[in-house]
Amino acid sequence: MMMCKAATRLMSKQLDAPLTARERISLRFHLMLCSACRNCEKQFGMLHRVGNAYNGTIDKPQDGSAEASSGVNADNVASDQDLLKVKEAMAEAETRRQN
Repeated sequence: MMMCKAATRLMSKQLDAPLTARERISLRFHLMLCSACRNCEKQFGMLHRVGNAYNGTIDKPQDGSAEASSGVNADNVASDQDLLKVKEAMAEAETRRQN
């Protein structure tokens, strides 16, 4: 079975490039068994969306659907709640760093 460290690498990699079939299957199997990595995958997705919104870029859907022409859909735009969570986490990290 894949270790969590390898799973997080694949989660990060899949945001930038498609995974091979073997990588996808291994990751999906690991995620079925590991709740910590499922949470991590959700957080990676949120950070990716927030980063794209912050940079003023929006990813096009990978399926080539009609939404690709506008580049906007509900899955790739950070919500106000997501941005607030990131700001709170950044403030908390800064407070910890200063102490």
